[in-house]
Amino acid sequence: MAEIITNLFVRQANFPRVTRVRQYFPKIFRKSHETTCKSLSNGTSKLQTSLQRITTTPNMEPIQFTSLSHNVRTISPNSIISPPPQLSLQSPKSFKSTLQHSAYSSQHFYQNRILDQYVFQPANQITLRQLIFFGRNLTEERIIKSGNYVRTELTIRIAHRIRDFQNLPFVVGTNPHIAKVYDLYWIAFETLRKFPPIKTMEDNDEFCKTLKSLLKKHLVVIPQLAMGIIECGEYMSEEQVNRFMNVMLRTRISRRVLAEQQITLTENWNDPNYCYGSDGYIGVVSTQCNAKEIIDKCAKMTSNLCRTTYNVEPPNVIIDGVDTTFSYIPDHIEYIIYELLKNSIRESPNSSQKFVTSETSQTSITPESSESSKISKTSEIRKPKKPFPPIIVTICPGPIDIYFRISDQGGGIPDKIYPHIWSFLHKNSDKKIDHIFTNFSKVPQMAATVQEYEQFIIPPNLNLGIGLPMSKVYAEYLGGDLTIFSMDGYGTDSYLKITKLGNIKENLV
Repeated sequence: MAEIITNLFVRQANFPRVTRVRQYFPKIFRKSHETTCKSLSNGTSKLQTSLQRITTTPNMEPIQFTSLSHNVRTISPNSIISPPPQLSLQSPKSFKSTLQHSAYSSQHFYQNRILDQYVFQPANQITLRQLIFFGRNLTEERIIKSGNYVRTELTIRIAHRIRDFQNLPFVVGTNPHIAKVYDLYWIAFETLRKFPPIKTMEDNDEFCKTLKSLLKKHLVVIPQLAMGIIECGEYMSEEQVNRFMNVMLRTRISRRVLAEQQITLTENWNDPNYCYGSDGYIGVVSTQCNAKEIIDKCAKMTSNLCRTTYNVEPPNVIIDGVDTTFSYIPDHIEYIIYELLKNSIRESPNSSQKFVTSETSQTSITPESSESSKISKTSEIRKPKKPFPPIIVTICPGPIDIYFRISDQGGGIPDKIYPHIWSFLHKNSDKKIDHIFTNFSKVPQMAATVQEYEQFIIPPNLNLGIGLPMSKVYAEYLGGDLTIFSMDGYGTDSYLKITKLGNIKENLV
């Protein structure tokens, strides 16, 4: 009978483990068992009354537990904090002033009656073409309509991810890095859920300020998730980790696209000197992405990285095929091309060739230097006696898709590593975890854009171990794909497919 009571208690509170009920609430458990035994003789009605007495207190909500963090150990039924007052939906200004309570309160982790209302709603996926068409010929009515869509859609998508956190093994959820991300998600969920409907442009401006604040706070999500996986990898299989991280990162991209699109459209509308389409952009989408220009930009960045980091003259990057212009989100494709070229160029100094040195003067920017300062120094650039084989980038535009092939002869990927190039967690033959994300302790924030490397927000020579998995997530988000073939000891061919028509819905799973 004690097990029956425990199961009923867990079902109502949605607590992950029965053993935790016994561990943290031993008095309640013993009292419930004794009370239930007496109630059985008096019928089912008294049993239900006893169960209600266990999980609730007079004039209060059912017992709610805090987060996945260690704070759950400090909660007792006698110290339940009454829930914060409901927010009256009046105006963004009143909303901003009354949203003072934090998601760290003892009420927020298992308020599933509220969360379920959003979890059971499907995400309304969009296409790149919809972003473009809706952003043209803007009116106030369109911006307000877009703002309300973003407000409701972000709430639903965040609710789905909160449920994913709640479904993690308990020991993983108690990790401080994972718990921190969970709390950030809950704060965002509550903020967006309680934001009143947008009716005027002033409301929309206030909403955009809220979005900017949330985007800035969530820059810590990728490093925190990566460090959490390092510490909890032994409690999850490689397949579980990959599925969790892929969904988390892909939906994170989708939310940032919606938020940044709304912010950019609003800023353009408020700018009297802005002419729509003059720069080729509609929000964050460029209708004039040029394949050759993107490759040139990424090739220059990776070549400079090779010179400054390894003091080696990099191989030439030769662009082949047919140049083309298409509509896409530049941040996404630039990140993918940059990571692929960086991997190809980085392997060149590791070859067995002999080098000669020549003294050259170059200018570099270091993260430790003051803002926008430059340090001129003289260093020796090693040149191979025999030039490195060039890296060939082939562009192949088709009627539906655009293909990029990046071919190098940098030695290829070792056979023992190749099966795990898309993995966020690699366990070796001894079932020990290869900690590929250890450098994330040096990166407090990450948006996963090329601009972070250009501006030295992230040191370009810092190997984070997330480049290829993140690139595949970016490629698959809008219906594309990324495939890599490697010959250990020779070289690697990478194939990137980008949808050309923009009529494929977001990939959120």
